Formats: sequence, C-alpha cells, structure tokens
Amino acid sequence: MKKVVLSAMALMFAAVGFSQVTDSNGNASPVATTVPILTGAAATANSGLSIQNGNDNKVRVRQAGTNQSVYTNQDNGAGIIGANQAFVRQTGAVSGASGVGNRTDVFQSGDVNSSMTIQEGDYNDAITRQGQKDPAILSSGNKALIRQGTAQQAEGNFAAIDQDGIDNQARTKQTYDNSDAWTQQTGTENKSLILQNAGPNGTDGHYAMNEQEGERNESYITQQGNGARNSARALQVGNDNQANQMQTATAAAGGSGNDAGIVQGATSSVRRNAVAPEATTQWIAVRDNVDLAANTIYYVPPTEGNKAKQTQVGAGNSAGIYQLGGSIDFSNYAEQEQNGDDNNAGMVQGHYYNGETSNYGKQDQDGNGNTAGLVQTGSGNKSLQNQVGNDNTSLAFKQGKNHKLNTHQFGNDNVAFATQSGLGNRALIVQYNGQSYSVEQNKGAAYNDFTGGGNQADILQMGPNGNFDTGAIDCYFEDPMNLDQNYNVPGLDLGDICPDC
Repeated sequence: MKKVVLSAMALMFAAVGFSQVTDSNGNASPVATTVPILTGAAATANSGLSIQNGNDNKVRVRQAGTNQSVYTNQDNGAGIIGANQAFVRQTGAVSGASGVGNRTDVFQSGDVNSSMTIQEGDYNDAITRQGQKDPAILSSGNKALIRQGTAQQAEGNFAAIDQDGIDNQARTKQTYDNSDAWTQQTGTENKSLILQNAGPNGTDGHYAMNEQEGERNESYITQQGNGARNSARALQVGNDNQANQMQTATAAAGGSGNDAGIVQGATSSVRRNAVAPEATTQWIAVRDNVDLAANTIYYVPPTEGNKAKQTQVGAGNSAGIYQLGGSIDFSNYAEQEQNGDDNNAGMVQGHYYNGETSNYGKQDQDGNGNTAGLVQTGSGNKSLQNQVGNDNTSLAFKQGKNHKLNTHQFGNDNVAFATQSGLGNRALIVQYNGQSYSVEQNKGAAYNDFTGGGNQADILQMGPNGNFDTGAIDCYFEDPMNLDQNYNVPGLDLGDICPDC
C-alpha cells in the first residue's frame, strides 16, 4: 500500500474562500439557459423551449407572471431507453416586475429519470441535468427535485443538480431569501439532500455545496437561519462514505456565523481547505501548541467506510473534519457537535498503520469560547473530547498505533494539551474548574517507531470542594452513531395528455 505524506505547513497558504457557490475546483456554478422571446411577443412575455426526442418522454411547464424562461431537453441517451419526465412550475406576483429573472433548465438522457422544479418569485435560477457527461456511462434511475420559496417569497435563490451514473437521487429545498445550493454527483448509488430555511423576508440565507464521486456516497445538509449566513459543504470521493451536517442559528439563539466542512477522501490541499478550512486551522494550532511532529501525518488513500457528522446551533461556530484514508479493517468515524458561543472544532484523521481498527474521533462542545483540535493517524486510535462552558481549550495529537485518549473538561478556564506517538498509549484527563494539564507519551518518536512502551496515564482535577468518590468519570467510548440516511426523492407520474380524447 502506498502511504501518503501530508503536511500542515503545506496547507497554510492554500485556503480558498467560499463567497459564492462553486464546484470544489473553484469553477463557477452553471447558469440556466434563458430562452429568447419569440418575435412579435411583448417585452414582458414569458418564453420557453422544450425539446423531446426518443422513447417515452413527458414534460409539463407552468409559468405565471412575466419575463420567465424555461428550457427543457429530453432524449433517450444514445439509444438507452429514455422514460424521462419533467415538471416545471414558476410563479411571480411579488412586485410590479412579476417573476423577473426566473429560469429553469432540465436536461435528461437515458433510462428512468424524473425531475420536478417549482419556483416562486424574483431571481430564482434552477438547473437539473441528469446523465449528460458521458454516453458510455449508463444513466439509470436518477431523480431530482428542486423547490425554491413559498408564499411568493424566493428572492435571489439558486439551485443546481447535476447527476451522472446509476441510481442517483438529489433533493434541494430552499425557502427565501438569499440561499444558494449546488449538488453534483458522479457514480453509482449516490444521494444528496439539501434543505435550507433562511427565515423571514429580507433575511440572509445560506450557501451549500454537496459534491460526490463514486459508488454509495450519501450526504445531508440542512440549514436554518433568521439572520444567519450559514455555509455548509461536503465533498466525498470514493466508495462507502456518508456525511451529515445540520446547522441551526437563529436570532433568538444569537446565531450568526456557523460554517461547516467535511471532505472525506484524499484530494488536493486547495479543495480540502475550500471545503473544510477549520480542520486546517486547528491542525496548525495543534502543531504549534502541542507537538511539532503533528506537522506531518501519514495515511493510505481511501478505500471505503468513512462516516462523519457535524451539528451546530448558534453563534460563531465553525467545524471542519476531513478524513483522508481508510484501508485496513475498518475506516474512520467522526462526530462534532457544538451548541453556542464562539466554538471551533477541527479534526483531521488519517489512517496508515496496518491492522486493528482505525480512528474514531468525536468532539462535543457546549458554550462560550471553546476550541477543540485533534489530529489522528494510525490504527486503533480513539478520542472523545467533551467540553462544557467557559474558555476551555483542548488539543490532541496522535500518530502511532493503539492510542486512546479521553478528555473531559467542565467549566471556567480549563486547558488540556496532549500528544501521543509510538505504541500502546492510553490517557484519561478529567478536569472540572480552572485546571490545566498536558500529557506527553513517546513524544518525538518517528511515525513508524513502535519501540515505545505501553504507557498509561489517568489524571483527575476537580478544583474546590472536589470529591474523588463522586466526581470521577470512567473512560468510555460511545458506539459510533448510525448515519443511515434512507430518504427517497419522489418520482413523477405526469399522466397522459387527453387520455380519454
């Protein structure tokens, strides 16, 4: 197996900002086609062009208001049976310039594709493309559904779904105002679901990007708002990955700045930083504050089985996660959950060393100015970091074999550093109020040096009025959560025109 060397220093200058929805290579997202108004029509007339060739296609277009445009193109996909259906509905009546700027594209080729697009008002743009990239790749049971805005409120929304391959599904639901979305899937049984809710009229909305390549990937993004400009991204490359992101930031909770990430799979540093910049930020913080050896980690390119979850509620939270590898036995698992104030997370997990299981992860933060961290490489690593309240900081680094580290902090100005490298290390740190600690086990050992001892450490600090009998916390690791996401995008049955004529 070929190992890959990845350096945090190489990532410092590669961050890419997401000020608009692009694909993970930085390419601009597609723009729907505007169909010219036919000669002799009024300047405010709606326009459209529907092209149908081959097999069993159906299309239905409804437009209300003015200056709207629809373009649909359906075919049988280079000789493959094309039982495509499409449904488009656009309305207006938001202002005197009713429905200005709405556009819809639908491309479908091959097999049993379905599509549904519903837009209400203003500047919406929707694109659905299924099975267009390569006729040699069979387009099979793809489905797509885009719905933007209700009650005539949908200002500035954009949605695009681009699917290729066999049995993909995607759903995008956006309500007003400034939401974006971008879904691209290539491969076999991919799924994607993006739901965004920006809140009342005139409220800032969200970004989302959801991009997947290969086999049985799933991804889930849901964002709410009321004043929050959330951003969530997920990029997955290869095999059995799953990802789940949920962000809730409301005015009542003081939320305004959530971000997310999740990469999963070895991609270029530019793409990793574009998708999950907080993971890079915390990786560098671990290197600078815990162990310089964390600058370089080793892993094997991914095979299958990664999972990830991020949940954030309120304030200036940011997350991260990229999981770079997999391979031997089981793969990486990660979970980050944050609930308020100025939390950050991070988490980079590799996987290189042969045998046993792989990394675990899990960081849980609840309030105030918390920071986490965590970089792991190797087999059998687990780490559970839990922080509740005040200005907690916890950073960790592992590079070797069978490490376990369990860190709990509750309250006030707690700090915990740790570094582990080498062989069979374990550590448990529990702190309550105002404490500080660091553990160094086999620090400085080379990444493949397994001559270190089977170190263990157990630290408990509780502060005033602490009680050893009642305050201790046992070392534990919760079972990995189940990320199964068996949602189903509904298909279409438009029926026949004049069936009884």
